[in-house]
Amino acid sequence: METTSAPTPETDDNGRRRWLRRTVLGVACLPLAVIGVLHKMGRSDDFGVLGEWYVMVPLTVAGVFAWLLMEKAVHRLAR
Repeated sequence: METTSAPTPETDDNGRRRWLRRTVLGVACLPLAVIGVLHKMGRSDDFGVLGEWYVMVPLTVAGVFAWLLMEKAVHRLAR
């Protein structure tokens, strides 16, 4: 016996919400990923002034804020 179920508005809405949640979480992770790459490049001392303290300190602070943004997105999406 074969059953086929057509997408109902309820299931279609849940699928859209799932993709919206994934997109929001991905966008929230992007700043942390970019800052992490820049911070790693600065620590390697191969990229000039990127490794100086006056560049690394703001990158670290921005990384903390990016982490908080990501946590906030996770908590909001978990509701």
